[in-house]
Amino acid sequence: MAIEAYENLQIVRGTVAADGTRTAGYGFKVTKISAGTYTLTFNNDFVEKPSVVATLDGDSWSLLDNAHVTGATTERVTVRTGNSDGVVADRPFHFVAMG
Repeated sequence: MAIEAYENLQIVRGTVAADGTRTAGYGFKVTKISAGTYTLTFNNDFVEKPSVVATLDGDSWSLLDNAHVTGATTERVTVRTGNSDGVVADRPFHFVAMG
């Protein structure tokens, strides 16, 4: 079943390993900037700043571990992941960007 929307949406989704490797999805490149900090660059720019959500991948994490979306633009977004102590740390994550 197709998604119905009131606007013409571009959607990019994917999964990124803790080491910054793309493990699922297309339409983006990943650059691991530093521990727990990843920049996702979209192959095709969005018309306007997309809405982006991210969540950790896997079931071995504490509920306090996290993924945080920062600095979204039409060209890229930064995702920061952290451990249960609130410290930036490498974590695998899923994301969806649409706009």
